[in-house]
Amino acid sequence: MLKVFQKVLLLTGLVGMAACGNSGKEETEYVHDSSLLSIDSSNAIVTDSTTAVADTLHIDTTRLIGKWIQPVQGLDKEMQGFQLKKNGVAKSINMYTLVYERWQVMHDTLLLWNHSDGVRDTTTIVDTTIIRELTDTSLVLFPVKAAEGYTERYRRSK
Repeated sequence: MLKVFQKVLLLTGLVGMAACGNSGKEETEYVHDSSLLSIDSSNAIVTDSTTAVADTLHIDTTRLIGKWIQPVQGLDKEMQGFQLKKNGVAKSINMYTLVYERWQVMHDTLLLWNHSDGVRDTTTIVDTTIIRELTDTSLVLFPVKAAEGYTERYRRSK
């Protein structure tokens, strides 16, 4: 029993000496490494971003007035779309849950306010699309949240 007590006492003393030997002040050696300041990022790949392109298309808003339709996906004989009126009012064509309310053009961007009928959340959403092409008979839109290269093509209806 005495030997166990001596060993515990010796071990306690060693731990105490080790703790007392360290006064709580640690010496920290700072290495000044500026190698990360000169990284060449010219070939870095950026993912999940939207490219901003300067306005290159002047839109005459009077040419947008009218009905614009496209085939319903999977039902090519059925048509859907929207009607843009002079007073900024927009109406849905053959879309029963998506209700267009109003529209506005800013530079080359068509904004369409809409909400969904028949669903619990009727929050108003603004579809933001870039007008890629506008003629007397066709309208090509690029939704800003779509994949690059995706477009929606409409034709004018009477």
